[in-house]
Amino acid sequence: MSDGSTRANFILQELQRNGRVDAEELSKRFAVNSSTIRRDLEKLERQHLLRRIHGGAVPADILAYSSYDQDLTFQVNMSKQFAEKERIAQAAIKLIQPGDTIALSPGTTTTCLARHIRYSQLRNLTVVTNAANIAMELASVPGITLTLIGGLLLPDFFALVGPLTEQFLKEVYVTRAFIGVTGLHPVHGLTGPNQLEAWTHRLTIERAQQTIVLADHTKLDRIALYAIAPITAIHTLITDREASPDTLSQLKELTIAVQTV
Repeated sequence: MSDGSTRANFILQELQRNGRVDAEELSKRFAVNSSTIRRDLEKLERQHLLRRIHGGAVPADILAYSSYDQDLTFQVNMSKQFAEKERIAQAAIKLIQPGDTIALSPGTTTTCLARHIRYSQLRNLTVVTNAANIAMELASVPGITLTLIGGLLLPDFFALVGPLTEQFLKEVYVTRAFIGVTGLHPVHGLTGPNQLEAWTHRLTIERAQQTIVLADHTKLDRIALYAIAPITAIHTLITDREASPDTLSQLKELTIAVQTV
């Protein structure tokens, strides 16, 4: 027999992975009756963590976000190394404390982190982002003050970029910036495929007291077209266990903290 906390954690993880849960399947999985699952879902709904529908539940913001999150480019990239991104996000959220002011860059791994923040119990948190989808993930979450930076929309990854974005970033400071990148190389640093987004990433890093890069092993030793920042601009890298040991050793020699999950 499972306990309520175990079932709740599983339900929230399934919502993150699949976008819905089925009450009958949950009942079979945990060998409990349907009324127990119904009470679990009712409790999570009262906490604004999901919305019940006939036969199960969906994320609380499914109506607001569903028009956007099926973008093909975003969804394809979201599905790549999904398990690794989930573990990276789980490690990253442990670095966030109540009262922090954080920045979240556009990207699929930072989106995973935003979803973990949404379902966490973190309170008194200020989040600054130039990613429209991340703002939608965190909209109306109790205890979070959210600032969405305006600018020109790059639709593939919901990134807001350009002069307006850069002007705003020059006026803020954050405790920690969580950055997703396309390329991370010990010599060539952080790189990305879009010039405007690279400039925005660079400014976000400059305005942060601490920069944490979230990158699965496929991003390491990769060099994209546009430079973002030298490798020494980051404080911490969170990556997965498939990352090259040689690359991680080089980063550690540069006094960069490395977490593998």
